[in-house]
Amino acid sequence: MGRPIVFMTDYGLADEFVGICHGVMARIAPATRVIDLTHAIPRQDVVAGAMALGRAAPFMPEDAVYLGVVDPGVGSARRPVAVACGSGALLVGPDNGVLSMAWAALGGAAQAAEITSERVLLGPVSATFHGRDVFAPAAAHLSIGMPLPDLGPPVDPRTLHTVEMPAPMILRGVVGARVIGVDGYGNVQLNARSRDLEVAGLERSVEVCGRVVSRASTFADVSEGSPAAIVDSQGFVALIVNGGSAAEALGLHRGDAVTLSRPGG
Repeated sequence: MGRPIVFMTDYGLADEFVGICHGVMARIAPATRVIDLTHAIPRQDVVAGAMALGRAAPFMPEDAVYLGVVDPGVGSARRPVAVACGSGALLVGPDNGVLSMAWAALGGAAQAAEITSERVLLGPVSATFHGRDVFAPAAAHLSIGMPLPDLGPPVDPRTLHTVEMPAPMILRGVVGARVIGVDGYGNVQLNARSRDLEVAGLERSVEVCGRVVSRASTFADVSEGSPAAIVDSQGFVALIVNGGSAAEALGLHRGDAVTLSRPGG
């Protein structure tokens, strides 16, 4: 059995793209387990894809091969790459930063190669579906033991593209944050952590979008239908509504700027 493959894309499930990539991998590595992390990354949102891989990495098998495809530059000069991490994990995807938060969580990028080998690529390579023709076969070959250098010429890890999460703005009594995610329940994740609110002096409650919300530890700490600010499972401040959708109640979407301030301040 090969190394497990952790598979993430922005393909969605309405089309056949995810299934085709599974088929390609199964032909090369039929005994390999594929873990579908998510295929619901917002279309072409490289930062969201990078965050999803980075958040998941600490909980995946140590020897996993990560296949991350969020690729608005498909068919351009951007490189298809495979990266070996300090932890021993392997990453496959476009060199646009989508893999960067994962390798940061996995001991850094120790070695990299550009995927060019005709032994790996499915020819003729489509200009629009590198997930099928480049990345899925590369991940499958790596999962069954192909050495990284056999994929193609070496790439200096220092030249790999990275993306970073924007930092919140912190002032006394105010935190300027951004919505970095809205999950299927309508919980709104911000790019701020509990310590950011404490530095700003927002220990108990905050005013956001014209509403005062209490700080809580769990959903059950607030009455049904009431909003609150909690620390979510990734350690970020999240706006929630017990039994409802904070995104709908507060009119927030991914990417929105949000100000959290002292009530009445």
